[in-house]
Amino acid sequence: MVYRLGIDIGGTSAKLGIVDGDFKVVKSAKAATKGISADEIIESIAAAARPLLAEYEVASVGIGSPGRVVRETGVVERCGNLPFDHYPVAGNISRALSLPALIDNDANCALIGERAAGVLRGLQNALIITLGTGIGGAILIHGRVYRGHNNRAGELGHFCMDLNGEECECGLRGCFEMQGSATALIKLTAEYAAQNPGSVLARECGERISGRTAFEAARKGCPVAKALLDEYGRRLALGLDSLCYVFQPQMIAVSGGISREGENLIEYITPHRVADNPVKTSSLQGEGGLIGAALLGTEYAV
Repeated sequence: MVYRLGIDIGGTSAKLGIVDGDFKVVKSAKAATKGISADEIIESIAAAARPLLAEYEVASVGIGSPGRVVRETGVVERCGNLPFDHYPVAGNISRALSLPALIDNDANCALIGERAAGVLRGLQNALIITLGTGIGGAILIHGRVYRGHNNRAGELGHFCMDLNGEECECGLRGCFEMQGSATALIKLTAEYAAQNPGSVLARECGERISGRTAFEAARKGCPVAKALLDEYGRRLALGLDSLCYVFQPQMIAVSGGISREGENLIEYITPHRVADNPVKTSSLQGEGGLIGAALLGTEYAV
């Protein structure tokens, strides 16, 4: 059995896992990444990885990182929520673990993992979008990950849905990200709760609102939460259908924390859709990026 180490770096922590030849995560660990320097992040990841490497003989190490990743050099040029500034992430992890290491953008890794082991398995033309603080994405064309001439393709959250919308950090206005991300859902939840202070939704908000708050309130029968999620589903459907018309994928996979709502999420999107390309939530329970990272350097990651 061939084992590979996958590392999925996030703004708060990095997920590490030993992935076997059947794309199963057989052992996992976490490493802190928040509020520490780039060198300290590498040390944190290496410390978490060493017990795994002592237990399993791995063939390679793969890393998924947010930000602008240059695969050929292993450098992360810029990353909004991590202190990587033209920083050689792959090289430093390789030296710390005495193993070869490859790196790619985390959304590309999520696509690779989903195609190998999830809802995109076996497909040749597909998209994945990641619903988180923003909206990330990745593109599969004729069985190959499309990265663009500069490794920056796949910013599927950055096309204009509202000419008069708020300015996005990318420089456009009214981006899909500002309508459909978890951040947008949290903002919408706060607005509906403020407008309906006696609702179950308002009580569910409590001291902290998350992307799951509205779903929890809806499960308790709250009509305000259901109306909110219908509006959110409308926005997601508009963005997803726009992507379908551009790319005509066999399927779009939705990943990220909100995707764990599964069919609950899809049920709010479906009534508003006009394109017939299937949309499904990830089946990998948040491990797609880790699995995909482990597969860097294999035929799944071309």
